[in-house]
Amino acid sequence: MLKNLILCIKLAIVFAGIVFFAKALQYLIFNGGFSGEFYDYLFFRK
Repeated sequence: MLKNLILCIKLAIVFAGIVFFAKALQYLIFNGGFSGEFYDYLFFRK
């Protein structure tokens, strides 16, 4: 039971990482290049 829970948590973290990376990449593509704004988006400073 606990092993399944840990596996689910690991999968959720990996999935969230992929989604976050895709969103960051999409933001980069639509706003062109690595600007200060991109880092604000990446580190939630907005």
